[in-house]
Amino acid sequence: MERILKEQKQHIIYGLILLVVIIGFVLTGSYQINRLEKDYNSRVDTLSSSIEKKLQDKQDQITKLSGEIQKTSEQVTETSKQYETQFGELSQRIGDLAVDSESFSSVISDVIDATVTVVTNVGQGSGAIITSDGYVVTNYHVIQGASKASIYTYDGEGYAVKLIGYDVKEDLAVLKMVSNNTFDYFKFGDSDSLVAGQKVVALGNPAGLSFTATEGIISSPSREVSGKDYIQTDVTINPGNSGGPLINSLGEIVGIVNFKISNYEELGFAIPSNRVEKTVDEIMSKE
Repeated sequence: MERILKEQKQHIIYGLILLVVIIGFVLTGSYQINRLEKDYNSRVDTLSSSIEKKLQDKQDQITKLSGEIQKTSEQVTETSKQYETQFGELSQRIGDLAVDSESFSSVISDVIDATVTVVTNVGQGSGAIITSDGYVVTNYHVIQGASKASIYTYDGEGYAVKLIGYDVKEDLAVLKMVSNNTFDYFKFGDSDSLVAGQKVVALGNPAGLSFTATEGIISSPSREVSGKDYIQTDVTINPGNSGGPLINSLGEIVGIVNFKISNYEELGFAIPSNRVEKTVDEIMSKE
């Protein structure tokens, strides 16, 4: 009996030892799992931070590259504008050299057909055909207060007139010859490229005489008068010249003759072509 009790006690002790060993294994395994989990999470966090940093670096590089591309694009645009301006000035100077050797006669003969006379019941002036279907630009004061108007071309043909619109502040009006004919017309030049001393010619029908051309130079490409910039020229301007084209050596309109200072024959002023073209486009867009 005593031997049996002793064996049972030994079995209990062995069981307790085994239980302790098992618990130790369990605790050790749990510790290792927690340690592995922490190590895994740490590595994931480190990898995520690395990836985020690399992505941010790439984004910064893309942003920097985009800025450089934008800056380069702006530089290319600015350079292109400068080249266009220089090319325009060079073309004008080449034209002026040709004028020096051959005079304006050939240029005038090519464009005189696009010059018109605007006759109303209160007076008359000049104008310039600006489209092949007969749109004409002139000064507003040429038609101001008129109830009737006609347009006569260089060949003497008369046409009824439709008023398209006008801008009182700019002193410009757009008319349309009522006709299905096709007409010679002027192109607009760049008035911003004008320089002092450049040769120009005013075309028109002063004092109701036959069409005339008066040569002169640009005294100032931008002279402020009553808050607006005008082209100052020494071209002789007489009654009836108002609304007529001021052309360069390429036969382009660089201004529309507008007014002169009384008692001063060499103080004439024209509306710059860039302003004329903008105003004409605005008027015609409302037609």
